This record gives sequence, C-alpha cells and structure tokens, in this order.
Amino acid sequence: MVDPVSGETFNQLLNTINRNRSGLQDSLERISSGRKLNRAGTNPAASALSAQLRSDISALTQSVSNVESGANFVRTAEGGLAGVADLLNRGRELAIQSSNGTLSDSQRQSLNQEFSQIQDEINRLTSSLQFNGQNLLDGTLGKNADPVNIQAGAGSGSDNQISLNVVESTSTQSLGIADSDISTAQGALQAVDDLEQASQTLNAARGQVGAVGNRLVSTSNGLNIQIENLTQSESGLADTDLAEEVSNLQQGLLRFETSIRSLASQMQNEQSRSRLLDFTI
Repeated sequence: MVDPVSGETFNQLLNTINRNRSGLQDSLERISSGRKLNRAGTNPAASALSAQLRSDISALTQSVSNVESGANFVRTAEGGLAGVADLLNRGRELAIQSSNGTLSDSQRQSLNQEFSQIQDEINRLTSSLQFNGQNLLDGTLGKNADPVNIQAGAGSGSDNQISLNVVESTSTQSLGIADSDISTAQGALQAVDDLEQASQTLNAARGQVGAVGNRLVSTSNGLNIQIENLTQSESGLADTDLAEEVSNLQQGLLRFETSIRSLASQMQNEQSRSRLLDFTI
C-alpha cells in the first residue's frame, strides 16, 4: 500500500513536471515564432492592442499605395499639360510670324495650316489622355466636376482625403483659341493675345497640379513615418525578446531536469521502502 504522504508528494512532482514542460513549450513557441503574444489568452489587453496596431499598419500601408497611385496619376496629367503648353508655344510662334507685314497671303495660309493642326492636336490630347480609364484633361477633374479623391489615411473623414479636382478642360474652346485664325495679319495679331492668355491659364493649371503632386509626396513620407512608428510600437509590445526568452528557456530546462530528478529519487525511495517492507514481513 502506498503511503498517502508519499502519494501526495508523487502527484506534486508530476504536476511540477507538467508545468515545467508547458513552460518549455511556451518558450520554444515564442522563440520559433518571434512573437510573445501567440494567443490572446497570453495577455488579453496587450493582444487586443497589438491587433489594433496591426490593423492600423495595414490600413496605412494601403493608403501609401493609394497616394503613390495618385502621384502617378498627377504626373500623367502634368505630362499632358506640358504637351499642351508646348503646342501653345508653337502656335504663338506661328501667330507672331504670321503677323509680320512682310509675309504674303499664301505664306500666311501655309502657317495657318500648321496652326490648325496644332489646334486639332490640343483637342485630341485633351480628349484622349487617361490614367486607368480616367480622363485627365477634358474637365473631368475640374472644380465643379464629380469629386476625384485620394484616400490617404485610415479614416473616412475629409482629413484623410486629397482632392485631385484641380485640372479644368484644356480644349481649344476652354482655352479661348478655338476660333483663332492666323491666315490674315489682323487675325494673327488677335491670336497672339489669345494664345498669351491661354498660356497663362495653362501655367496656372500646371502650378496647381504641381502643388498637388508635392502634397502627395509629402503625404506619402508622413504615412511611412507613421507606419514605422506603429510598427516599432507593435514590435515592442508583441515581439519576443530573444535574449530574455533564451535565458527563460535555460532556466526552464534546469527546473524541468530538477523535477525529473526529484521524481526519479522519489520513485527509488518508494522502491527501497517496498523492498524493506517485504523483507520485514
């Protein structure tokens, strides 16, 4: 018959061994995964905060992608505006040339043919330039058009959005040069004034687009800093301190080995007592 005291000691040793083994498994899991919050039950409050931080990081990462896409969008629009500006500059050169009194009517007609081609190209570029199916120069991005916004944050409010509605139509009609004609000296002089006004309008539009592009770059940098800070916070909260955990593992192994030795010693003692009782009987 097993001594009740000895039986209680035996059970205590088994419980100690199981606790030590469980502690070793937890340490090995934390070391192998690099995370100390592998289960919500480990630290419910810290686990909830870690999950929220990871969600915020994911949302901000997507926002960075949105902003970078918006920057490409703006660069495409800026390139289109630069193309229209080059056409206007060439048209202005032709108008100034045609206004010269030493030219003949036939020479002005030749200049006007090129000028007409420039007008047609401005209209073609205005109607055809797109980014991912979105028209850029036909007024779709005008101030009174439907909003086109970049989602640049984790929230849904206006503070998390950047408007791209800064480009009015660049058609010859919108620029005021649709009816310009340089086939006569008087028409050429009028065209010079019209083209100058159109160039000023276009330069203002390019300035607005450039400002939005710079804002998007600044926003992207700011979002990346936020992501870096949140990542560091989440890492400090949930990542394993390997040096500390290896030390814990070593201590756990020592405790486990000690409990095993204690169990073995207890069993040897029980066997010795059993033999002694048998001999006495």
